[in-house]
Order: sequence, then C-alpha cells, then structure tokens
Amino acid sequence: MNRILAAHQGRGEGAYDALLLFSGGKDSIYMLKRIRDEFPGLRILAFTVDNTFMSPVARDNVAYLIRELDVDHLVYRASRSFMKTLFRYCLTHLNENGGYGTVDFSDGEFLLDTARRTAAEKRIPLILCGYSRYQLINGLKLNHFESPRERELSDRSETAGIPLDEIFSENEAARWWRGSAWPEERVARLLFPLFAWDLEERYIKECVVRWGLVRKGYDSPIVTNHELIPVLGVVDVHQMGYSSFEIEFCRMIREGKADKGTWQGVFELLEHTSRIGLFVRPTVLDGLHNLDLTLADVGIRFDG
Repeated sequence: MNRILAAHQGRGEGAYDALLLFSGGKDSIYMLKRIRDEFPGLRILAFTVDNTFMSPVARDNVAYLIRELDVDHLVYRASRSFMKTLFRYCLTHLNENGGYGTVDFSDGEFLLDTARRTAAEKRIPLILCGYSRYQLINGLKLNHFESPRERELSDRSETAGIPLDEIFSENEAARWWRGSAWPEERVARLLFPLFAWDLEERYIKECVVRWGLVRKGYDSPIVTNHELIPVLGVVDVHQMGYSSFEIEFCRMIREGKADKGTWQGVFELLEHTSRIGLFVRPTVLDGLHNLDLTLADVGIRFDG
C-alpha cells in the first residue's frame, strides 16, 4: 500500500491524487493525518457525504477538523427524498444482519459509489476509505486493502442484497455507480489503509487525542454517527433480541482492539432502554416520523 501511495504523489491528471473519505470520526481523522505526514506529496481532497441524517455533532466536527488540518474539502449532500427512500425501504426490509447489514450497509455503499463517481469526474486516481478489517471482511467480503479491479469496473445493481429497481425509479437508480459508463483509466483504485495498518481502537483514539484533533464530547461514535442509529438499535432489539452492531464490536473485543467494559455497558443499556422506551422513545419517534413510519411498521412495542 505504501508503494502505491508513494507512486501516486503528484501523478493525478487533475488537481488531486487521492479522494479521502472524511466523516470526522477518529478513523478518518487518523487516516488523513497519518497519510499527509507520511506522503506529503500526495495531493488530497477530503470528501464528506452528508446523508441528510448526519448528526449535528458530526457536522460540526467535520467543519472544525477541516480548518485544523487545513485541507481542501468537498461535501456532497444527497437530496433528503432520495436518502429517505433508501432508508425507509431498507428499514422495512431488514436482512439477517439487521440494521447494520441493511440500512447502515446500504448507506456505506452509496457513500462509496458517490466517491467513485466524484473521483471519475475529477480524474482522481485513488480513493482512500477508513473502513476497518472487520467491515471489509464481513461487510464488503474483501480480504485485502484494495478493492478488486473488476468490482470497481462493474455496475451497481443491488444494495444490501436488495435490487435497486425495487427501491428506486430508473433515474434514481442511475445515481449509483456505473463503472461501465467510464473509460477504465478514469476509474479510481479504492484503498482501505486501516485494513493494512490493522490497529487497535484504543491506539487510534490515543493518537488523535495526542494530536489535539478530538475535542471532549466529540469523540464517541454514539454522538457522531447519523441520527438513525438509535432507531436501528431499537428495531434490532425488538426484531432480533440484540443490536446487530454488537457482532462487530464483539469481534474487536476478542481481538483486543476495543474495550469490553465500555461496549458491554453500551449494548446492555441499549437492550434495556429499547424494551421500555426509557430515554430513546422521543429519538425513535422522531426518526421514524422523518421516514414516514410508525412503531408498528418496524415491529416496536415499548413495554413502558
């Protein structure tokens, strides 16, 4: 991976050599800072996709960090109606992996497809994404730091196992990636540096704190993830008995990459509050209202 990054320094046809996906979370902060330090000749465009349900904390975090890191930045905000159509359908058609494997996964695929299209339009040869090893192996079914070339050249026909034509009109479906519509030389290589680095969550947190890039209260994925995450957690508990996000964190804990006590407490609290509605009821009702859904539509029946 280092050889690829080094070879692309100053080599892009346009103004940039790499499009770096930047959510403002600790992983994307670490990735941006480290790559800039180690490959100073790599011309980076930080790229944020706002799915219109973005946490206000995350949005503020991104703006603050872009200023602190002094990097060129581009934000793509899809229409609310488009994202609402996607999330509403996925939330009412969950697969065996629950909200994580359906709603969150489709959101991630749209993010990658938007990056692919942006890189092709701007003639940027590399895309850098901060997904973890677990997300690649279990989510994207990859066991390497680079997405296979044939995948990048292909056309998207489904997301999270759902055919796009079941969710979208023909015009809406065209907003997803169509590799065949571009000359091969315009299709970027997609790299996942965190797969190659394989770091502990604790280490990444320590680094971004030491660098002064994380403000108190802005570092937890609980507050920086998008506004529908609480809805997904509660729906999972009612339909599956547990949060589908637990699987990823349990694996990270077993591998020594996450703290057991912290995340066990989070998920146990989620299961308890999800059943009685304590704390989460207003957030869940608001999230469902924004999707034109009711508690009954997603199988929620609070005991409290």
